[in-house]
Amino acid sequence: MTIRTTIFRFSAAAAVFILFSSLVASALAAEKIVVLVSSKDAAFEEALKGFQGHLEKASVQADYEVRRLDGSVAKAGRAVRAVKKSGAKLVLTLGPLATDAAIKEIPDIPIVACMVPRSDNLKKSPNVTGVGLEFSLEVQTSWLQVLMPTAKNVGVIYNPEENQTRVEAAGRVMQNMGLTLVAQEVRSPQDVPAALESLAKRMDVLWGVADTVAMTPQTAKNVLLFSARNNIPFVGLSSAWVKAGALYALEWDNADVGAQAGDMAIEVLKGTPPSAIPTASPRKVYYALNLKTAQQMKINFSDQLVRGARHTFTGEK
Repeated sequence: MTIRTTIFRFSAAAAVFILFSSLVASALAAEKIVVLVSSKDAAFEEALKGFQGHLEKASVQADYEVRRLDGSVAKAGRAVRAVKKSGAKLVLTLGPLATDAAIKEIPDIPIVACMVPRSDNLKKSPNVTGVGLEFSLEVQTSWLQVLMPTAKNVGVIYNPEENQTRVEAAGRVMQNMGLTLVAQEVRSPQDVPAALESLAKRMDVLWGVADTVAMTPQTAKNVLLFSARNNIPFVGLSSAWVKAGALYALEWDNADVGAQAGDMAIEVLKGTPPSAIPTASPRKVYYALNLKTAQQMKINFSDQLVRGARHTFTGEK
């Protein structure tokens, strides 16, 4: 073997080694992910842990930059401006404040939104996908029939500017499943008591839909008092509503919602455009029951349904 041949083979081997090392380093390079957390709500932290744990299990190397907004619009603005200069491959938003700010100001970095009330608005931007917390109308109606099998007429109060399309869709879904939706519009919180009274003799159950006019902390007292006084069960929006007197509410698992967002993030990091990834509702469904409300309204849940509840409230401290 000549010296020239030896040098050539050594050089070729070195080139292959350098190329291989470069590919390995590239494969192991951490992906820059900026996380925007709307507030100090413990649910957001649980979702973040679920997201990070899911990526770790999937062997995704990630370099996280977590920015907590503490409910501040000013902090959200500063954080979003910093994200634009960060070189992030992905933005994870937790909660409405972070999500709204990111969608408004970041058009060119993929965004996966999580822990937002609904996923409807996420698909208005091609660089966004995510998980909304509201279950599909089919899931909600199915559980209503499981937990209240004798109910046929379902009442709802809503702000048409916010929920007209959703209420119309709910009417179609419920009709297909043998129920009748009786809807009453409200334009302001002051309209709520009269709207409820107009529905009193036309419904078997009051269905709570996320609405910034009809279903808020300010209207909660009117809604729950109406339910109790008229012996009309109310389907709440969360376990907090159930604890306060609603008959039941569907629930989700915060960590699993984070892991669900993690699945979307992995697809994005592999090169799939967010616009090609459908938004989703929580994949795991739980429920909370208020047994005191059930007793007062003479509603009998089977032992199996009571055992299956994630949370039960009895009115005892």
